[in-house]
Amino acid sequence: MENIIKSTILEYDKSTFLIDLRRHKSGKLYLAIKQMVEGISDYNILKINYSLLSDLIYVLMDYNNEVLKEPVNNTKLYFSQEKQKEIVSRYLKGVPIEDLSMQFDCKQLIIEQILRNKQIAIVNNKLPTQTRKRWFRRKKY
Repeated sequence: MENIIKSTILEYDKSTFLIDLRRHKSGKLYLAIKQMVEGISDYNILKINYSLLSDLIYVLMDYNNEVLKEPVNNTKLYFSQEKQKEIVSRYLKGVPIEDLSMQFDCKQLIIEQILRNKQIAIVNNKLPTQTRKRWFRRKKY
């Protein structure tokens, strides 16, 4: 039996990734990455041995550096840890998600997902509208 130690969900426009850190019954750790694509009922699971993870991260970071050399389109789908911390700190200071999406040039859903991944509750920052109390004059008899 496998035990899930930690789990993270990454949601994008048409794909959702479920990343689990699992402990195998032999006691070894590994990652299980499950990709679910919108409109497709089946999914793929990629299982990575934890001992290979550092090599895989090194290769992915190398590829990331190559990709960053290419011109990027205007929609940002990934933020560095520093940018994510900046988003969280601004949100906790009271900046609405709509304004954060304009400041960081991305969709509101991405900002919400970053906040959810950091276990921050998303609340409505708008003040409730006040209704006017109606006063009626009593009729004199």
